[in-house]
Amino acid sequence: MRNFLKKMSGILLLLLCCTILSGCQSHKQTQTKHLTQIKVVSTTNFYGQVAQEVLGKHGKVTSIIDSPNVDPHDFTPTVATAKKVAKSNLVIYNGVGYDTWVKRLQGSKYLSVAQLVGAKDGDNEHLWYNPQNVERLTDALVTQYSKLLPQYRTDFEHNAQQYKQKLHQLDTKMDQIKHLKTKATIAVSEPAFDYALKAMGFHIIDNHFSLAIEEGSDPSYTDIAKLQNAIKQHRIAFFVLNKQSESKIVDNMVKLCKQEHIPIVKVTETMPSNDSYIEWFDAELNQILKIVKQHA
Repeated sequence: MRNFLKKMSGILLLLLCCTILSGCQSHKQTQTKHLTQIKVVSTTNFYGQVAQEVLGKHGKVTSIIDSPNVDPHDFTPTVATAKKVAKSNLVIYNGVGYDTWVKRLQGSKYLSVAQLVGAKDGDNEHLWYNPQNVERLTDALVTQYSKLLPQYRTDFEHNAQQYKQKLHQLDTKMDQIKHLKTKATIAVSEPAFDYALKAMGFHIIDNHFSLAIEEGSDPSYTDIAKLQNAIKQHRIAFFVLNKQSESKIVDNMVKLCKQEHIPIVKVTETMPSNDSYIEWFDAELNQILKIVKQHA
């Protein structure tokens, strides 16, 4: 189903590009000549929020996906979305198959987080759950903004430095969890939070299971049985649930965890509308910190 949706999305994107191309090409040629405010488009709200922090008062960031209920893989842009991209000075996207549909819209300049951090096709696409990747994005934004409004480079550098200091609280909490934990084995419904988990020293035992769920297919009987046994035998410290997952198999695993009193850590792939990136990430880390403190 996901492959079918991607094909249909590609056709629609081509039609969108044809629709907006004639109206936006002349705008692109003149938009940087008398630029006073930078227009940024981000595919997701967590990158958009970071981008606005660095940009400050010198422009506006529009996030295409601003709800945890929308799957970026299957998102189909509207004509209005395509126009925003075409009129922007910079488009920020994740890459590695997560939101690459935005590349087909007539953006004048693209910034890929995957390219910044050296991620390749086939790598875990949830790059934002590594604070170091977000720091790299912050530095790259200073460079891109300074090319557009060089007179405000000092402002961008100052904003970026202040934001990176805030980011350090995530690293501090992750280090705290790493040193407090007494049981490192865990399981996950999908690999959404894996970068953070591995940075904290956790060992994920159900990689095949979680990858199958992420790809929209059923895990093998063997993988299901292994995870069920790990839960029943209390071999895992907790189970990480992607709340956006729609799988009866995952629902059953959650039910089993509750029956066996295995803690459940709830995460999302996209940031809740009223949170900041740091608040969102920190709230998820707090769930794990509470668990490891109880068993320290």
